[in-house]
Amino acid sequence: MRIVAGKYRHRIIDYPHSITTRPTMDKVREAFMSALGYDINNRVVLDLFSGSGALGIESLSRGASECYFVDNSKEAIDVIKKNLKSLNVTEKNHVILSSYKDFLEKNKNLKFSLVFLDPPYKEKHIYQEVIEFMLKNNMLSDDCIVVKEADIELNEDNNFKKYRHYKYGSVHVNIYWR
Repeated sequence: MRIVAGKYRHRIIDYPHSITTRPTMDKVREAFMSALGYDINNRVVLDLFSGSGALGIESLSRGASECYFVDNSKEAIDVIKKNLKSLNVTEKNHVILSSYKDFLEKNKNLKFSLVFLDPPYKEKHIYQEVIEFMLKNNMLSDDCIVVKEADIELNEDNNFKKYRHYKYGSVHVNIYWR
């Protein structure tokens, strides 16, 4: 896998090789990151269900100010740390081994302006569960963008002003602007 654009453009990163991790393909990442454009600048990012960390790293490469990488797999966390070290990304990143529920519960004081949700596709309930929890606990900034990757088109959400859907092969990317 490679970083598509920005400061770390063309750099190769590793990904967990377990059957439970499904990395976002370069062309899919490139397409929806381009749709976000300059909206990534200076954002505090939550890459929940991080896997390789590609979405968070791509955001940092494109100007995000800080990123929280969260995954419940030790292998994924080790790969993310290795990727960050290989890119010499040492500041303003947080790599956390945790379930998504524990992370959210323990970090209600944090506020994010860009959230990536890419849970296992079979866990459809997680998308709404996470958004409702974050809204209830004021964890989303007033101008937050939420990106959901799934194997189906997800519905619009009335908590957000703007919604766009993109389809890349069998992958659906849903972007919500608050």
